[in-house]
Amino acid sequence: MSTAQHSTGAHRSALADPADRGTLTISEKAIEKIAGQIAASVPGINGTSGGFLGIGSHRDEDARPKVKVRLSGTVAAVHISAGVRYPAPLRATTERLRSEVRDKVSAACGIDVRQVDIDIESLTTNHDSNGQRELL
Repeated sequence: MSTAQHSTGAHRSALADPADRGTLTISEKAIEKIAGQIAASVPGINGTSGGFLGIGSHRDEDARPKVKVRLSGTVAAVHISAGVRYPAPLRATTERLRSEVRDKVSAACGIDVRQVDIDIESLTTNHDSNGQRELL
């Protein structure tokens, strides 16, 4: 066991200073996928699935919202198109979505998310498997 510890310690000392190792580039597409996954984890937020070129798509509570990212250096602007589960309060739900995406994308990618625009594309209701709606 002491050999493994010694080998790990030797490996750490052999690594160059982080600034001398090179650069890390994260593409807009990768940030979009990360932001979409974060958005999907926010309660009351969903996306759409299916269709081709927007024709025939339908709301899907298991789908990630659509996300577009514009990246300029280490500053990002995020645009999210999502659905909200009705009767969730829209303002509170979108503020939570904005906050979660800004904070978690910044932490995961090391970028400054300065703007998060949100389009609500649909409102979905909870209904049981026999197609009946729940009265509120």
